[in-house]
Amino acid sequence: MVKIMAKLHKKSGINLLIKPEEELSISSQFLNWALTYGRYIIIIIQIVVLSVFFTRFKIDRDRTDLKEAVAQKRALIESIGEMETEIKRVQKRLSDIKLLVTNQDIYLRVINFLEKNTPTETTFALLSFSKDIVKFVAISENLKTFNHLLKRIQDEKLLTDIQLEDLKRRADGKVEFRLQAKIAVSSYE
Repeated sequence: MVKIMAKLHKKSGINLLIKPEEELSISSQFLNWALTYGRYIIIIIQIVVLSVFFTRFKIDRDRTDLKEAVAQKRALIESIGEMETEIKRVQKRLSDIKLLVTNQDIYLRVINFLEKNTPTETTFALLSFSKDIVKFVAISENLKTFNHLLKRIQDEKLLTDIQLEDLKRRADGKVEFRLQAKIAVSSYE
């Protein structure tokens, strides 16, 4: 039994003490470092990779949302652009109609003015309008009726920049004259 006990008390080869690092080989040192710090590095790398992966999904979703928002706003702007074009067209037509109606009214007022203030001995051979200019050729029995008409035109201030372009006595003794004047549009507005 002593022999058996002696065999049992024989030193076993298990050493629970860690050898200092200087005594370990380079491959053992690398394995030791990889098992302790390597797992932390791998865990950190996995966390970074997963966060980049999920961030990519978020960025893709944000990009898709922005594309949809831009497409919606582009469609809205295009529809508003068409409406704006239509509004501008209508405004242009309204201003043209207003100008036309105003011009018609001005021309009628000038004709009415000439009708009321022209002596009966004076007749018009030609009466024309172009924008804010009136031109006419008239024939008067004598210079007195011509002077009366000219004075009335000057006094009323409905016609400005009056230019007597031609004044001549005809063979029958009547006075023929050509007159051009600017219509005072501001007095009609």
